[in-house]
Amino acid sequence: MSGAATFLRPFALLAAIAFVAGFFGYLALGQPDRAVAQISVQPAAASGPASEDWNLPHHI
Repeated sequence: MSGAATFLRPFALLAAIAFVAGFFGYLALGQPDRAVAQISVQPAAASGPASEDWNLPHHI
């Protein structure tokens, strides 16, 4: 093996173990309930003026 491969092998092993642990942790815990996910969702507010007063003619 070359020097770079020898140096990077422990990091690659650590990355593979972290990926497997994260993936199986995600599968074990599952996705959050839809009710919990919908609490943080807020309806979009309509932006803009509520009347026609904003577009009055300008006299210079």
